[in-house]
Amino acid sequence: MKRAKQTDLVLSYLKTFGELTTREAVTELNIMSLPKRIEELRKSGVAIRTEYRTSANGARYGVYSLVD
Repeated sequence: MKRAKQTDLVLSYLKTFGELTTREAVTELNIMSLPKRIEELRKSGVAIRTEYRTSANGARYGVYSLVD
């Protein structure tokens, strides 16, 4: 059985759920370097936006989503 490429997993997740964080990428997709996969998708022509949010403890994190 052929394994899906990580970029394919990320793109599928974004299409299905609308947005993805680094934490979700690690826990749901077993992808340790989400920013690198996002960069690869952008270079291949996929329009992805990054929105920065702040957690309850003050930590800032990025949320990735497809541009409509």
